[in-house]
Amino acid sequence: MARTDDSTAFASNWRVVLAADAALGAVLSVLGVVVAVFVNAVLGVAMVAAGVGYAALVGARARRWARMRRAGPL
Repeated sequence: MARTDDSTAFASNWRVVLAADAALGAVLSVLGVVVAVFVNAVLGVAMVAAGVGYAALVGARARRWARMRRAGPL
């Protein structure tokens, strides 16, 4: 399992970082709906699924970072 650097969890703007990341997932989902309606349903559904999956991963990261912040920096 690939691990990433979680040092941003201790930055003062950690919520902004997560919000921007979640916005990326939301934009991908909205674009997927547009593509599904106007271009290709299969590609659109795949884009929506990717956007929702990305947003779920951002939610997991938010929980991890909140837990790290409660425990304090190393």
